[in-house]
Amino acid sequence: RTVKQLEARAFDTLGLPHNARGPEVKTRYKNLVKRHHPDANGGDRSSEDRLREIINAYSLLKKAGFC
Repeated sequence: RTVKQLEARAFDTLGLPHNARGPEVKTRYKNLVKRHHPDANGGDRSSEDRLREIINAYSLLKKAGFC
């Protein structure tokens, strides 16, 4: 299956190769959320925009059937 432009951008946001699937995508998503969530950073909200990008990228890949 070819990867569409938005899907490719979502993979790039998560820092994954475009051929990543299932467990690899989910594991990377969980690690990034843990790293950028304000509760994990002592309430620091500076990476909140990055967290939003990560969540949106994962949602797109999930809807597209990559995980």
